Amino acid sequence: MAKQTVVQKAEAIKFGSGKMEVSTDNWATSKDLGAMRGIVFEETWDELSVMSDNAGEVVAGIRNQKASLAGDLIEIDLEKLSILRGGIDLLGTTPGTPITDYSQFILQGKWAFNVFIPFTYQNGTGAKITPTTVTGSVDGLLVVEVDYDIVKDSSGRWGITITDSTTVTTEDQNITIVYDYTPAASRYLKSGGKYTMTAMQVRVTNLNEAGEKFIAEVYKAKSASGITIALQPDEGEDPAVVAIRMVGSRDVERDAGDQLFVITDEQNPV
Repeated sequence: MAKQTVVQKAEAIKFGSGKMEVSTDNWATSKDLGAMRGIVFEETWDELSVMSDNAGEVVAGIRNQKASLAGDLIEIDLEKLSILRGGIDLLGTTPGTPITDYSQFILQGKWAFNVFIPFTYQNGTGAKITPTTVTGSVDGLLVVEVDYDIVKDSSGRWGITITDSTTVTTEDQNITIVYDYTPAASRYLKSGGKYTMTAMQVRVTNLNEAGEKFIAEVYKAKSASGITIALQPDEGEDPAVVAIRMVGSRDVERDAGDQLFVITDEQNPV
């Protein structure tokens, strides 16, 4: 049979999966949900129709327009589940055995001025770590807020940045950081009795080989399903997953026509 048409825009054909993220502050910060399967963006609505006397059913428009992003979480991370569930849970940790005077050794060439050096170990609660000492193999004992600063990165890890100060004369030296920390023995997610769910932003981003993005973003979404974890047979090869479905409703504070979602395409811009 002869071809009926030809490809009109090869750039409009999408390949590959995507990265799903959520944010509670309009993308000032975000959380990558990690490994997933079956990510799907879907728009739905109810058709509004009326009956006429002489022309049958007349479609008058739509109502209850919604958009959703759904998929299966392979990484069953309680912190991520808590975020997705919009504040109806209690997330916490059970402290483990405190560790004192842990020495973290950073070789020369593995650090640089004003570049974040994360602490290898963190407090299970996420609390700030204040080093007991920071010492250079050439320059000796360093002073906090003069020679180094204690900072937290975008993923929530604590660490330090070393300053090119009067005391710190060279990057060609080893650094030893001594600190105390308390790891978590376990993490828990408790639920029941809290009913108000906070809406959040959610998006999926597909990246092609040229680094161009195809993004579907929902402005105001809430979790539409509870937690289901189906454990797999011991002989099985598939991991347990948690299905999530984030359903967005209109954000009436935005302009009409731009209240539900946006799809952005860098892969086929013309």
